Amino acid sequence: MSWKSKLLIALLLCGPFIAAGYFLLASDDADLAKIHGAIEREFTNVSHIQTDDLSVLNPKDIILFDVREPSEFAVSHLKSAIRINPEISTQDFIEKFSVLTNGKTAIFYCSVGQRSSVLADRVQSALVSSGAKAAYNLEGGIFKWHNERRLLYTSGATPTKYVHPYSPIWGGLVKDQKRTRY
Repeated sequence: MSWKSKLLIALLLCGPFIAAGYFLLASDDADLAKIHGAIEREFTNVSHIQTDDLSVLNPKDIILFDVREPSEFAVSHLKSAIRINPEISTQDFIEKFSVLTNGKTAIFYCSVGQRSSVLADRVQSALVSSGAKAAYNLEGGIFKWHNERRLLYTSGATPTKYVHPYSPIWGGLVKDQKRTRY
């Protein structure tokens, strides 16, 4: 059995998200834009915001939700982001965050946009009904933000140049591998 076959079997055992990453990244022309295109086709009810558009919004008018694991968030996140469990129920999300999102635009992000699109799709209707202006998924996620050399932060307001790569496979989408940390 070749090493590629062994790797594929191991990835399939680890879960569909990682296995999908293997197939996406195995092609020579795979990149964040193509992955985002697939995410848009899967989540047709989710609106997306580009990094340039997010960067010019008034921070007082938005609330950022980081839909990654605690270990990913600890390495870096967007300034003032709130880390949220990707599995949170809609009811728990609204109970916990409706006051914070009232009158604001909620923006969800993860590594590339998959996990954040799942959550945005699940909660956006209830979120807007409870007073939020709108809900968006960040196109390309934190990887695109990082690849564009935009500011990331660790705890508090401490800037960092690092991003958590999620996995060795998905981390291949980070342009500067020296700027990844687990």
